[in-house]
Amino acid sequence: MSVGDPLSGKGILSVAEENAFGKADLIPAVVQHWETGKVLMLGYMTREAYEMTQRTGKVTFFSRSRKKIWVKGETSGNGLDVMDIRWDCDQDTILVLAKPLGPTCHTGSISCFDGSGLQEKKPPFDVWSELQATVRERKTGDPDISYTASLLQSDVSVVLKKLSEESFEVSLATLVESRDRQLSEWADLFFHIAVALEKTGVSWGEVMEILRKRQGTGGLVEKKGRKKPGGKS
Repeated sequence: MSVGDPLSGKGILSVAEENAFGKADLIPAVVQHWETGKVLMLGYMTREAYEMTQRTGKVTFFSRSRKKIWVKGETSGNGLDVMDIRWDCDQDTILVLAKPLGPTCHTGSISCFDGSGLQEKKPPFDVWSELQATVRERKTGDPDISYTASLLQSDVSVVLKKLSEESFEVSLATLVESRDRQLSEWADLFFHIAVALEKTGVSWGEVMEILRKRQGTGGLVEKKGRKKPGGKS
């Protein structure tokens, strides 16, 4: 399903969904970022809001304070395009996987749960998504003061050369260096991967989709079935 498309035209609830809304007028709905896994917000859905979410492909809630249906982003423009909808095992909580069209929180934050936690740590997916965002911002930066900007504004061959160099350094560190040094070199490689993705216009999500399609197929079989340049297998 592409972003914003209705969920296969689904408008009729399944027996399990009917039972869920038969037990509760309001069901909590957690919204999670489709690409990063980041939890964006929590809202509540009535049967009508749920059906509208399915039908339109736009996350729709019931406002408990205003006592009315509302489409996320209807005033701010920061809506949520539905990619998938899941229910928990007890059929009493909804999980919506969505692509945000801007900051989800009214404060301007990406998530309503942004901020320091008890441990003041960031999960790996947050670090990666923030790195990608920073790289994207540096695209128009000053190349004289920003290494990232200098790479992004250079020829693609320069970026790919750096990627090759960092890959070699990872291999070398793995063979003869300490674990700390290995981790440092892996971090350098992942940084340059993020830069290369931005430079070439390839998204992390697109790469993950290719890997998803390969799941369930043996590596040797998959490689044998790949098309070679010129369209031949």
